[in-house]
Amino acid sequence: MGIEVEPPDVNSSRQDFAVVDGKIRFGLNAVKNVGEAAAEAIVRARAEGGPFASLWDFTERADPQVVNKRALESLVKCGALDSTGATRLGMLAVLDHALAYGSKQAADRLAGQASIFDAGPEEPAAAEKHHPPIPVGEFDERELLRLEKETLGLYVSEHPLERVRDELRRKTDCVLAEIERRRDGEVVTVGGIVSALKQVTTKRGEPMVFIALDDPTGSAEVVVFNSTYAAAREFLEADRILVVKGRVDHKQAGETKLVAMEVKPFESVAVRREVRLRIDARQAPAGLVRELAALVRDFPGDAPVYLALDTSLGERTLALGPEYRVKPDSDFFAEARALLGEAALT
Repeated sequence: MGIEVEPPDVNSSRQDFAVVDGKIRFGLNAVKNVGEAAAEAIVRARAEGGPFASLWDFTERADPQVVNKRALESLVKCGALDSTGATRLGMLAVLDHALAYGSKQAADRLAGQASIFDAGPEEPAAAEKHHPPIPVGEFDERELLRLEKETLGLYVSEHPLERVRDELRRKTDCVLAEIERRRDGEVVTVGGIVSALKQVTTKRGEPMVFIALDDPTGSAEVVVFNSTYAAAREFLEADRILVVKGRVDHKQAGETKLVAMEVKPFESVAVRREVRLRIDARQAPAGLVRELAALVRDFPGDAPVYLALDTSLGERTLALGPEYRVKPDSDFFAEARALLGEAALT
């Protein structure tokens, strides 16, 4: 529907999904291991004392009996404490210490005793010195997205296929959300990231695999029988991007599945910032450069085009003018190859 959904945040999310600043903010109670009681405790603590400034501030104010280790770990993993300024990898490294600190504060309050850190106006700063520094290192982007999927059940901040979406689309003819609407037995080619897989053994003793495949539009289950599995075994693994050619099957226990006929790993091609072509001007037919210019105009883009010309006086490099910038996609290179020959592409 084009409505932006933002990940959960202990400093802005409510218990359930809610509209915050014109966007839908993920609800705290929808985070794995964070139930209604924990979400309520977080919102209440924030209402009473304002935004949480750090992990330590959070564990001191949010009831540790309700917001336990499993809940806090999930909140950190999904990015709900990113607004405190610390990294997720760093917060997970000191999680046990932070929980112990919060439990100690809660125990002191419950016993009606003043914490040793409440003795005077200078004590809050002194208390901070007792906290080990939170490491600044962070997970790589792929791992951050995996943790988000693990704790929220879906990708929210960004789908891992978003950056290769256009390239993947050129290798496929169907998105996963469309499979249910395709005819039974129709052969389609789809692409997606493996979110889960399960290997089983048939009654004949042959291995087969069920793959949960995700793309930005949805998900689908892919069945890989032994004959196909043998050729694809090495790249059937979680978080791998695959291109699957298969047959739509609406008969499997009332659910739509895709029976794999061919499985290949998706290989992204580095984005070209410029295009360089080589032409032997001594043998090129008259008008070849004009034909090339017309071809470039058929694929307008941002990449400049350079021609390395082999002439009787040696090599010369020419740059086509700014009005002859090109979109260097597979269709353009196929046309250029047909016009100039394979050796012209560098």
